[in-house]
Amino acid sequence: MKKIALVLGVVTLLMGIYSCTPQSMETQTPVACCGDVDPLPPPPPPPPPPDGDQ
Repeated sequence: MKKIALVLGVVTLLMGIYSCTPQSMETQTPVACCGDVDPLPPPPPPPPPPDGDQ
């Protein structure tokens, strides 16, 4: 029983340590890649679905 409590305590401690992030993802701005001045453009839209009876 003591081993289970110890394992749960260690797992909880490690989850608490590794889940903390210094900056939230919402406040970050896009960063240029490989010396580019502008951020990368968005990908093209997906192709339209094929028309036809199945």
